[in-house]
Amino acid sequence: MENLRVGFVVLHYCAADMTRKSVASIQEKLKNTDYAIVVVDNASGNGTGKELAEEYKGDSRVTVLLSEENLGFARGNNLGYVYAKEQLSCDFICVMNNDVMILQDNFAELISKAYQEYGFGVLGPHIELKDGSENAMYYEIAPLHSLRKERDYYRRRLRHITSPLYGLWNVWDNLKLALRILLGKLHVMPEMKRHEDQVEGAGERHENLVLHGCCLIFSPVYLQRFADAFDPVTFMFREEELLYLRCQNAGLKVFYDPALRVLHLEDIATDFIYKTERKKEIFHLKNQIDSMGILIERLERNGIRES
Repeated sequence: MENLRVGFVVLHYCAADMTRKSVASIQEKLKNTDYAIVVVDNASGNGTGKELAEEYKGDSRVTVLLSEENLGFARGNNLGYVYAKEQLSCDFICVMNNDVMILQDNFAELISKAYQEYGFGVLGPHIELKDGSENAMYYEIAPLHSLRKERDYYRRRLRHITSPLYGLWNVWDNLKLALRILLGKLHVMPEMKRHEDQVEGAGERHENLVLHGCCLIFSPVYLQRFADAFDPVTFMFREEELLYLRCQNAGLKVFYDPALRVLHLEDIATDFIYKTERKKEIFHLKNQIDSMGILIERLERNGIRES
């Protein structure tokens, strides 16, 4: 497949220098490729959206869209996806966080090669983290009972962290976690394993798994089938699982190919907004609870069993 246009949707919120670096990585690595970049400003309160629009107005390959409200992850990216699809006639659309950097000069060629070989609906690259480690892998959606248990934990933790007795509850929660880790190491209970340590298989190709949402490539067959990139029902979190379900229901392949590589610096937008860990955790918990409720409802609608 030759002469294909690759569109990049970069979701921006406040952290302008990071967005510039992300855009620059695309410009540098794809300079010999037919590409287009759509920066979506998610109603940044510090004026950086307008700043970027002014900065890139002379670059025909970069468009800055200014949203009047913070649309969150799914709808913010959908705004850029629709523009790249309908206005820029892109064949592939790569949706990426503004803290993701393209690492390869042949990134577009690798996308085209993977599509010819696998006919994917959505493709995920190998994700390197800033400390040199690899991104963790999700091979499937957790069972319903596990999701409900996780949501119950988030609800309990949210009550604790918003309580006037936050300090005491925080000590109690940390003590319980430390005890649970200790019992695992003593083999009294199954040993806890941090998700970030679950990188088995990151160097191998996989089909039909839950991809990481920081960088996703949507193919011509997906663009033909869907008017938007993501199910627009969530503000933040669990978009990957909902995308997996969407593709599964549509009979489209979800593929992970480690031949493509990106660098992910992680949590730049939320770190910018929330200067304290407590506020950041409250934001995280509230959105996780809301999104998990939607995911659980969708799984039940799909007739997914408890385990």
